[in-house]
Amino acid sequence: MSNLVLDARQLSKTFKDGASEVNVLKNVNLAVAQAEMVAIIGSSGSGKSTLLHILGGLDSPDKGEVFIQGTNIHELSTKKQGDWRNKHLGFVYQFHHLLAEFSALENVAMPLLIGGKESKEAYDEAEQIIAKVGLRNRLTHKPSKLSGGERQRIAIARAMVTKPACVLADEPTGNLDVSTAQSINELMFELNESENTSFLIVSHDLRLASSMQKTYQMVDGVLNVYKD
Repeated sequence: MSNLVLDARQLSKTFKDGASEVNVLKNVNLAVAQAEMVAIIGSSGSGKSTLLHILGGLDSPDKGEVFIQGTNIHELSTKKQGDWRNKHLGFVYQFHHLLAEFSALENVAMPLLIGGKESKEAYDEAEQIIAKVGLRNRLTHKPSKLSGGERQRIAIARAMVTKPACVLADEPTGNLDVSTAQSINELMFELNESENTSFLIVSHDLRLASSMQKTYQMVDGVLNVYKD
């Protein structure tokens, strides 16, 4: 039985720019194994974020397949794709995208509640993962009352609360100072080890990328193994 949690095959994506076409992805292949830490680096506009969106089912490829836990997510209906994504994937963004009107606890519990879990159980599990990211004393704080690093820790807790097979992170430290970014990087490695969760991280941070088990570079829509 394969230990791949994510398997992308021959992904291509083209956008129209006026009369011309831009080939954003060109026959991209990528595999992520269970508990593996993988980074993708590349300049702005190289196709990294587009790839991440397609891998997460937030966008569709023009050609190719994406298997998450053995299921081709782009063959699922929109509802089933959403359910599968909620169960098997976590997402972290450069800007945390926390809901301003809700507390840290409520934000983290949201994916469980959306997935149909009973309220008490959802909040109990949310509190447990918040404790793991070191913010048990911030449960009732709204995002505006949290520091940048704390908001990103809560965003990571939200991504992890469903116990996903893989977390897709798009520049998770890009909006943070060097010291805070380092603490977030360390947190992701700790969660990878303790929760057996794979991380696929798009980043400009070469220090982070160099510490990964695998690092790829995206150049003009082509994904290759990164060679320093």
